[in-house]
Amino acid sequence: MPTIETDTSAFLEAVNSNSGLIYKVCYMYAEDRDHLKDLYQEVMVNLWQGFSGFRGNSKLSTWIYRIAINTCVSYIRRHGRNSGHEPLDESASGIVDESHEHAAQLKMMYEMISTLGRIDKAIIMLWLDEYSYDEIASLTGVSRNNVASRIHRIKQRLSAK
Repeated sequence: MPTIETDTSAFLEAVNSNSGLIYKVCYMYAEDRDHLKDLYQEVMVNLWQGFSGFRGNSKLSTWIYRIAINTCVSYIRRHGRNSGHEPLDESASGIVDESHEHAAQLKMMYEMISTLGRIDKAIIMLWLDEYSYDEIASLTGVSRNNVASRIHRIKQRLSAK
């Protein structure tokens, strides 16, 4: 029978191995540093509350992605966007490995993605992380055909910038 110690240990391991994914989702939805911290904290709370109910019907990273996206979208709907705080810097630290040879291009791509609507952000981030159209549809609640057409439009919109 699992104990709180084993649950805590498994939870911390899951969060540590997926911290970049969690941070990336929060970063894409945050408007400023305080908002980023609030989103991250809210995601962590929701992950902890739902962790014991994770049954392994999907990959752990897929489950974490779903919780993170749903949490961020719900939080923004509930609380609106913050304003008047220090804006996020353009470094996108935590998302982009600065040693990567294409770091500047990756930063620019994430900045452009941050201008998209809530669902489009989720769709393109999942697509960039190589989720299938069916997985994206399942995670976002958008039909597979709609996912395909949205990805096409998003790519056109981003390449025009």
